[in-house]
Amino acid sequence: MWGINIAFLLVGFACKRDLNMNYKTKFQWTLSISAPRNYPVETKYVSLGYGSDGEEYPIMNSYSDAGIAVTKGKVSFEQLEDTEGLDIPNSINALWLSYTESKIYEVHTKFSDTLQQKILQLLRDGYYDAYDKKHTTYKDFSITMLPGGKIWLYLEGATRNVLICDTIHAHPVEMSLEDFAKDAPLVANSVKDYSEGCLTKEQSENLKVNGIPYELWDKYNERYNYDIQCIFENKNSKLDSLSIVWHFINGEFNYACDGIKEEEQARLKQFYMDWEVGDKTYSGEFYFDEQEILDAFPKVFNGIERRKRGNLTVYTSKYNNKFDISLNVGEKRILLSRTRILVFCQKTDQPPSSAKIIYDNHRDINPEDIKFIGE
Repeated sequence: MWGINIAFLLVGFACKRDLNMNYKTKFQWTLSISAPRNYPVETKYVSLGYGSDGEEYPIMNSYSDAGIAVTKGKVSFEQLEDTEGLDIPNSINALWLSYTESKIYEVHTKFSDTLQQKILQLLRDGYYDAYDKKHTTYKDFSITMLPGGKIWLYLEGATRNVLICDTIHAHPVEMSLEDFAKDAPLVANSVKDYSEGCLTKEQSENLKVNGIPYELWDKYNERYNYDIQCIFENKNSKLDSLSIVWHFINGEFNYACDGIKEEEQARLKQFYMDWEVGDKTYSGEFYFDEQEILDAFPKVFNGIERRKRGNLTVYTSKYNNKFDISLNVGEKRILLSRTRILVFCQKTDQPPSSAKIIYDNHRDINPEDIKFIGE
């Protein structure tokens, strides 16, 4: 009888927690900005508005080129973050300089009711953090500024990052260099000269070679109806679900064990996974080739195949030394043969530092040097 009462009590607590989340309107959150690695920006001001009285959450760092959805310079304002949290964002205000375009962009816009409801629902639903073995929610809003004045807005958590809006557009404005940055005239005579002088050597070289591929980010953001599956020839292989991390070309990422099923996903950019065979642990790193992954998806997802569910399949050989990666939809199959693969092996009872490389299909390429043009 006591056991039954305790069980009902625990269920009651769980239901109360879910009920509280369903009605929650305030959350702890911070704000950060980002921009593509090759297409940096400098901001004059950026803030998200929230609440009904015109409150704003500002960002303090003024330069960004860390990459799409790569957060740096995140600032926490204790006076804004009490124990109750903040209302969800309902507007964005920003003015920034795109160095590669030598253009200043400005946006002051209120979020649609649909977007606000989406944000609220995502924060309430959260996701499962398998590492901490608890249900949690997102903690950070990230604003990525793209060439052409495009803005991508993300919600980020420790083990999950999701693009929630890709339709916000800023407009170019005419502004003197001094009005944008009062000390800038000390080093340049115009916005163009200032912008060119702020680019690194690598960014300038990329601009000469690739220009500003405005349509590239549209491709990055395309979504397809597919699953990712890992198949092992050795049936004794045990995949570690806590280790599988998917990184997508549009800046999203998630752990496979977070309990959220996505109907459509952007193209995969890279992923990591661990698996055990007997007393050995294998760790694989897989980095896709940008052009190959861009070309493959529209080739298999076309015509009547566009509506079918596909699979990106990773097949591991019996001895963990051969890998077959393919994109499959219906009868169509494309091998992703230019994928850079690196595999480490260690005794399961030994520390990760003891791991040794057992497979490397591109020894001439350092994984850290694998960069996408618009990332």
